[in-house]
Amino acid sequence: MAKQVIHPLTGHVYRLTEDGLVEVTDPSTGARGVFDFQARWQSGELRHADLQMAGWVGRLARRRGAREPGE
Repeated sequence: MAKQVIHPLTGHVYRLTEDGLVEVTDPSTGARGVFDFQARWQSGELRHADLQMAGWVGRLARRRGAREPGE
C-alpha cells in the first residue's frame, strides 16, 4: 500500500505516487492535484497543497531514490 496521510484540518488525502510525487485528493468533491515534495503544483484540479504534509509524504521517496555513496 502506498504511503498515505489524511490532513487533520481539511480532510484531504495525501498519497505518495509511484513516481515520487504527492497526489492530493479532496474526498468531499473528488477533486485532485499532483504536487512535488515542496508542494509545487504539477497537474490536476487542486492547485494548493499543504507544504508540511506534502513534504512529509514526498520527502521519504526522494531520500529512498537517492543512491548511497559507494553503491
